[in-house]
Amino acid sequence: MRKAGLILLIVIGMLFVCEYVYAEQAAEPNLPQDTNQAVMIFDGKELTLKQIEYLAPSLNYAVVEDIANFWLDTQLLYEEAVKRNIDKDEKVKFISDIGHKKTVSSELLAKVRNDARVTDEDVRKYYEQNKETDPALREPTFLSFSHITVSSLPEAEAVLKKINEGNDINQLARELSTASDAQKGGKANKFQENTVKSRFGDEFLAALLNATEGQLIGPIKDKDGNYEIARHEGKRASKVKDFEKVQQVIKTNLENQAKEKAVKDLINSLKEKAKQKYKKTGILSEKNSKQESNTKSQQKDN
Repeated sequence: MRKAGLILLIVIGMLFVCEYVYAEQAAEPNLPQDTNQAVMIFDGKELTLKQIEYLAPSLNYAVVEDIANFWLDTQLLYEEAVKRNIDKDEKVKFISDIGHKKTVSSELLAKVRNDARVTDEDVRKYYEQNKETDPALREPTFLSFSHITVSSLPEAEAVLKKINEGNDINQLARELSTASDAQKGGKANKFQENTVKSRFGDEFLAALLNATEGQLIGPIKDKDGNYEIARHEGKRASKVKDFEKVQQVIKTNLENQAKEKAVKDLINSLKEKAKQKYKKTGILSEKNSKQESNTKSQQKDN
């Protein structure tokens, strides 16, 4: 009976919560389809849904209310600031001017970036020209090997002698290796080139790449100062990825490069056209003069 009563109370509680949430949602009005509709008016100035979308593209009632309150607070504070002549302060006027111009300029840059285009032909051309050299377009080389790590050259030479005498490298790794994979018999399966390089160093990687399957390499001093004896146990060579697998990655990278170049080209062209309108003075002029003097001096010495 007590258990049944408890269950009944839980169900009633859940129904109460659901009704409360539903009532809250029902009390929240739907946003109108007409985004030109004003949601707040202050001293004749209107704040519309369209203007709010400039600040928050995804709207709901709570967002609209928060931004409307922020807008009202800003209007009130600005009005009070003007009454106190803060708008005439030199610092405020300068920062306000820069802020306004930056906002307008940002829209221009957004348009320039958006107009930068990359064609499917550009993507295919990049793939064909760079598939052999761009690591992003190739599957990595995978290397498999067994190894034994010891702290000194004499120890390494002794290990190599035992292997040459017929002892199993994996068993010796369990007995003698100081590496973390010793209990696995020193087996390293399908390690990428970069992994081998970061763990053992360039010399070990080069020796492994030049070895054939089943060949012993070492002793080689690794990047941590220890010595390695290893047996090459397989290699899956790097290969070019199919175009379809990298097409979107190439396109994204080329588009980003095109956008960046478009912005730089615009700024450089504007500077070139306006070079009679501006000049560096004061400490900037002094720095440029010193750099030009040093450059001329270096050219003369050469």
